[in-house]
Amino acid sequence: MRITLDRDQWDVSDDQLVGEVLMQVSDRAYAQQRLVTSLKLGGRPITDRDLQPMLLGKLLKEVGPIDACSHNIPEIMTNAAPAITRFASTLKAEAQGFLMPLRMNGIIPSALDPWFGQLADYMELLQAAEQGRPAGSDLQALFPWVQELLDARSIQDPVRLADILEFEVLPQLASR
Repeated sequence: MRITLDRDQWDVSDDQLVGEVLMQVSDRAYAQQRLVTSLKLGGRPITDRDLQPMLLGKLLKEVGPIDACSHNIPEIMTNAAPAITRFASTLKAEAQGFLMPLRMNGIIPSALDPWFGQLADYMELLQAAEQGRPAGSDLQALFPWVQELLDARSIQDPVRLADILEFEVLPQLASR
């Protein structure tokens, strides 16, 4: 079966699983600092929502050839920089809203846990943005404090949470 990634083409066995072949496509793109941005299976456009176990477990001969397009990761991240900055601002504003309940009431807001998920998403964005940059990055400065936040959350220490948020994490988010 013919596989195409941008202008690169190769053949694979029809008896391979779709998931295995898509990993090959992704690995080839990543090796060139590229990210797969569009995908067709058997001539049909596929989105990330379509990539379910049922489809990934099919044999390639059941779905047809794969055609993928990719874009340069540094270019994608440069174009995404304004959105990443807005995301950091939103995270910062939400975290500032946690400070008073943490300090005054000793209550850990229920919205803190979803905020941690958003912070993880933000850190993934930073990781992608920092590909190819020298070590000593923004992400490396933020990571230990996020671990401290998680430790404070696990022992239900609202004052420590507030201190780490206010004095360590928020300044990191403000510098974005």
